[in-house]
Amino acid sequence: MNTFQLACFLTVAETLSFVKAAKQLHVTQPAVTHQIRSLEEELNTQLFRRTTRAVELTQEGLLFLNDAKNVLDIITLAKKRFEAPVVDKRQFFSIGCHSHNEMHLLPDILRRMTESCPTLHPLFQVIPFQHLYQLLEEGTVDVVTAFREKEQKKETGIYRELAQVHIAGVLPAGRPLAEKEALDRNDLLSQRLILLDPQRCPDSLNAVQHELTTGRTVSDLFLCSSADVCLTLVKAGFGIAIQPDFPSLRDPALAYIPIEGVEPLSYGAYYKSVTGNPLLKLFLQLCRDNFPGRPEL
Repeated sequence: MNTFQLACFLTVAETLSFVKAAKQLHVTQPAVTHQIRSLEEELNTQLFRRTTRAVELTQEGLLFLNDAKNVLDIITLAKKRFEAPVVDKRQFFSIGCHSHNEMHLLPDILRRMTESCPTLHPLFQVIPFQHLYQLLEEGTVDVVTAFREKEQKKETGIYRELAQVHIAGVLPAGRPLAEKEALDRNDLLSQRLILLDPQRCPDSLNAVQHELTTGRTVSDLFLCSSADVCLTLVKAGFGIAIQPDFPSLRDPALAYIPIEGVEPLSYGAYYKSVTGNPLLKLFLQLCRDNFPGRPEL
C-alpha cells in the first residue's frame, strides 16, 4: 500500500469516476484502474462496484474510506515537518562522572550556565574510571569531574582543582561518637567499617580505605557498590562509613566526623582545552566561583 494508491482511491471515491479521477491526478485512466486493482488485491476485498454507467463504493469501500483519509493525512503531515531544514539549536555539553552521587554537586552550576546559555543541553556519562578518561581523550566528553589520581603514570589532560574534600566517618546522628570533633583510629577499631568496593572506588580514596583497614578482619568490613548503599547500611546501624565529605551532599540524619591523620583529597575537573569550547570555559569559571566546598582563595 502506498500514497499514490490511497490518493487514487480517495479521488475515485470523491468523483465516482475513473476518468475524472485520472484528470485530477494528471495520469491516465488505466494507471488509476491499475492502482485501484492493486489496492483491492492487497486488501483482498472489492472497494468499488463498476458498471458501464456508474461507479459506486461497496460496503467495504465505505469502511476503508476513513482509514485511507487518516493514513494519507498522517503521511502528508510527516512530510511537511521536514519540508524546511530543521535547525537543532541545542548546545550539548557532556560531563563525565565516576558515580551518580557526584552529579548532585552540579545542579547550581548548570542552572547558572543556562542563564548565559538558554539552549544548554547537558549530557552525563557515568562509567568506570579508566573508560571515562578514555572518553575525554577521544573528545566524547567535554570534562570529567573526579578526585585527582596521584598515582597515574600519565595524567589525562589538564587538571583544575575545585575543592579540598575531607574524609569522614559517617554514622547516625545521636550516637556517642557523633559528638566528637574528630575520630581517631581507636574509634574506628571499635566499629565495623562500611567501604566502597575497591573496583568502584577512585584510587585516592581506595588508598585511604586500605590504610584504615590494615589489620582488620574481613568480618569487620562491608564492601558496597555505591555511596548510597553505604549510607543505607549506616542508617541501619551496621557500622561507620568511610566517605568523602561534600557538605552539600550531607544527609541530615547522619553525622560526618573528620578522621584524624587523613589528608583531604583534591577534587576537580579534567579537560583537554578550553580553546574553541566556550561552554567548557563557562563551566570552569562557574565552578571556580560556586563549586560546593571549593578551596578558600
